[in-house]
Amino acid sequence: MKHNCKKTFLLRSISTLCLFVFVTFHLYAQTKTVSGVVRDVNGETIISASVVVKGTTVGTVTDFDGAYKLEVPADAKTLVFSYIGMRTEEKTITGDIINVTLREDA
Repeated sequence: MKHNCKKTFLLRSISTLCLFVFVTFHLYAQTKTVSGVVRDVNGETIISASVVVKGTTVGTVTDFDGAYKLEVPADAKTLVFSYIGMRTEEKTITGDIINVTLREDA
C-alpha cells in the first residue's frame, strides 16, 4: 500500500513539474524584445520619446541616450513613436532592432 502512495505522489510531482515547465515556456513565447534608438533629423538622440505598441497600453519612453527596449506581444505588428513638437511615426515590427528618426511637426 505504501508503495502505491509513493508512486502516486511521484507521478503527481512529475506531472506538476511538467505542467509548470510547459506554462513557463508558453508564457515566455508570448512576447519578444524590440529595441532601438530614436533620433531627430540632425542625428541627436531624443530623450523621453514615447514608444507604444499600436492599439495597446504596452509602451516605454526612451532613456538619456534615446534608446528603448520593450517587451511586445508576439503578435504585435506596429510600434508608434511620438514626441512633443515632432510628427508621430509608425513602424512595422520587422525585427528586433528598430531605429527611428522623428521629424519636426510642421
